[in-house]
Amino acid sequence: MSNIEKVIDEIKKLADNLHNNGVTVQVKADKESGIIKIYGEGSDALKRAVAGLQDLSELAYTTAEHHPYWSIVYHSGEISRITLEKWNSELNNDELGEIEWRVEEIKGTLERLKQRHVE
Repeated sequence: MSNIEKVIDEIKKLADNLHNNGVTVQVKADKESGIIKIYGEGSDALKRAVAGLQDLSELAYTTAEHHPYWSIVYHSGEISRITLEKWNSELNNDELGEIEWRVEEIKGTLERLKQRHVE
């Protein structure tokens, strides 16, 4: 049994103990990436998606302009953030305009990447 598997087992035991005491948590583990996530009662797919965007944004911020794909990741993440924030309502014209601008930024990055392969 690997170390990550040992940690997962211990966390699952803790989650079971909490459940027996009336506290509901969910444990999700990705053994390959070494990531363990614990979700509370109020968590749903939308909240988890918004929280996951924080990791995406962190990657984009730390690699900004130092990686050829950073702009694609950054603008895609921002489009996703705007969309998820309005998931249960409607996007207004300003938000639609910002999404459109970010799509153009992504297109520009794709064109620059294509140019690299032509030269």
